[in-house]
Amino acid sequence: MDSPGSQHRRNASVKATRPRSSTKGPLDVPDDSTPAPTLPMRSQSNTPVGRSSASFASPSRSSIMSTSDSIPVLVDKNFSYLLRPDIYHPLSLLSISPAFRSEIPTPSPNETLDTSLATLDKLLDEGHFLLAAHFSATILTSSPIQQNDHKTIFSLLYIRLACLELTGNTLLAAQEAKALEDLSSAFYYVDAKKDEEETAKDKGQDALAEHIVPWPLRVLASRLQSIGFGDSRRGIAGLYELGLEARKRLSHKGLKDEEKTVWKSRLADLGIRVVNSLIEMGDLDAARRSLANLKTPPKDQAFETTRMVLLYLKIGDVETARNLLENSSAEAEGILHCLLDMAEDRYDDAVAGWEALRASHIGQEDEALIVQNLAVCLLYTGNLNESRDLLESLVNNNYSFQSLTFNLATIYELCSERSRFLKSNLTERIANQPPSKYKNWERPNADFKI
Repeated sequence: MDSPGSQHRRNASVKATRPRSSTKGPLDVPDDSTPAPTLPMRSQSNTPVGRSSASFASPSRSSIMSTSDSIPVLVDKNFSYLLRPDIYHPLSLLSISPAFRSEIPTPSPNETLDTSLATLDKLLDEGHFLLAAHFSATILTSSPIQQNDHKTIFSLLYIRLACLELTGNTLLAAQEAKALEDLSSAFYYVDAKKDEEETAKDKGQDALAEHIVPWPLRVLASRLQSIGFGDSRRGIAGLYELGLEARKRLSHKGLKDEEKTVWKSRLADLGIRVVNSLIEMGDLDAARRSLANLKTPPKDQAFETTRMVLLYLKIGDVETARNLLENSSAEAEGILHCLLDMAEDRYDDAVAGWEALRASHIGQEDEALIVQNLAVCLLYTGNLNESRDLLESLVNNNYSFQSLTFNLATIYELCSERSRFLKSNLTERIANQPPSKYKNWERPNADFKI
C-alpha cells in the first residue's frame, strides 16, 4: 500500500524568466545615464606615513614631461620625502658593452636648475636613457628644487623610473617607486577650483578632486610598486582603482569632448594592462575572461586591435585572435595574420605573407619589423644565410633594436666558429650609428649575447 505522502504530488512551479540585466565592469566606458561610481574611501591622513606636512610657497614651473593633467590650483604640499638621496640606487656601467659607455654627467656645484634640465633633455634626445636615469636622480637630490614644486619633482621621478625600466633595471625602479607610498592617499588630492565647484553645483553634482601626480606616473607606479612589494594583485587592484576614477571622470557632466576622448583612451588602456598583468601572474583563465569582457575596438583603431590580438596569442587562443582580425583595418590585418601563421607553426605560409608585406611596405615605418619577422621565419625554415643577410641589412640601414641584435647574435653562433668576434664587431658597427631618442644607447652585453 502506498503511503499517504506518496499520493501527494506538487505541480512543478513555472517561473517567469527575463533577460539578464546589462552590467558594466569598472573598466567599461559608462553610458551617459550611468551614475558615477563611488570611489573607495581613501586614507584620511593628509600626508604619507611619517612625512612632515610643512609646505613652502613657490611659483610652479612648466613640467618637462608632457601631460594633460595640469592642476588648476596652487599645490602647497611638502614633497621633500622624494628628494632624499637614500631612495635612489647608484647605477653602474659594468654590464654595458665598452663601445657604448659614456662619461657619466655630473652637474657643477653652482649649476642652475634650468641648465640641469636642459642637459637632461639632451641626454633623452640622444637616447642615453641610463645616463638620464642617473642624472634625473642627481637633480632630485642635489639641485635647489623647491620642496613643493610637484611638477618638476614628479616629472624627474617619472623619467628616472621609466629610464630604469627601458634599460633593464626594473627591480631597482620597483624599489624606488615604493617611496611614493599610497598614491590613493588624500595627500595626493587637491580640491577643484572654485568656479568648477560652482558649475558642478549648478548641475547637481559634486566637484571632482584633482590628483596631483601625472597619470603616466600613476600607471607606471602601480606596476612597479606591485613588484617592489612582492604582491602582483596589488598592481591589478591599483589599475582597477584608476579605472574607477576614469569612469567617474567620464560620468561627470560638462566634460569637454577632448577630455572624454582622453579618459576613454585611458580606460581602454587600463583594461589591456589588467589582462597583461594577469598573464604575467600566470593566471591565464582570469586573463582570458578579462580579455573576453573588453570591448572590441572599432575598425579604425588598429593599434588597440593589435594589442588585443597579441594578448590572445599570449594566452594561446589563436582562434579568437583570428576572429578578432575580421574587425580590424587592412593595414594591421596583414601583419597580424602573418603572426598567426607563425603561432600555428605554418612558417612557409608566414614567409610568403612577410615577403608580400615587405614588397608593399618599402620605406614605411613597419618595414624593419616586417624584415626581421621574415628573417626569423627563414631561420625556422632552414634558410640560415638568407636570414643572416636580411638582419645585417637592417643593421646597415641604422636599425639596432634589442631583438634585432639578439637574433643576429644567435645566427652568428649557429653559422660560425668565430661568433664571438662577429658579435664584438657588431657592437662596433652599431656604436657608429647616429644617436636617436627612440632607442637606448647604453646597450648591455646581453643584447649581443656576449
